[in-house]
Amino acid sequence: PPEMSHVRFCFSPILFQSPFFRLFSRCAGNPGSAAKPDMIKYMKNGEDLALPPGGFEEATLTSPSVDRVYIKKRAGFIKLCLKYGIAVRPTYAFGEHKLFSNVQGMWKLRLAMNGLGIPALFAWGKLFFPLLPRNDTNMYVAVGVPIELPKIEEPTKEEVSLWHGKYVTALQRLYDEHKEKAYGSEKGKVAKLEIW
Repeated sequence: PPEMSHVRFCFSPILFQSPFFRLFSRCAGNPGSAAKPDMIKYMKNGEDLALPPGGFEEATLTSPSVDRVYIKKRAGFIKLCLKYGIAVRPTYAFGEHKLFSNVQGMWKLRLAMNGLGIPALFAWGKLFFPLLPRNDTNMYVAVGVPIELPKIEEPTKEEVSLWHGKYVTALQRLYDEHKEKAYGSEKGKVAKLEIW
């Protein structure tokens, strides 16, 4: 959409190094690297950023039957936003977890591999084109209200933890407010968000 054309979508530096991924993401928008030095540069330039904070860990945990986010150990983006006084806006893409199937289990090993920079996801989409997402699912993207963060040049662990907690609470609230619109009243009433 035109209103999103100025937003830089930041991805894992590993993905961003791939010429194929960079070409693909340029077709979809304005890509950027989520490496800390690049994020600082974008913030200093006053750019609007979109960042999926779950990274490879969240992709590894993806299940077509459960909504999951990997956010408990992802507070670095909050620390940077505090340092530069930038608001954060929780966003959730309902139905995204159904675009690809993914092998489940062996979480400790797979998450440890991710920690070493080795993506440990075993995903497939369409039957005859497994690299393409399935197109038999509907997506519903919910965007929350901005959480205005104070500007703190050197935020403490406690301050980062406080604001990270507020972000996670706002994300959960956003999920709960929109799950029935996204999944219908019957499925929405029992849908839960697993927070890892």
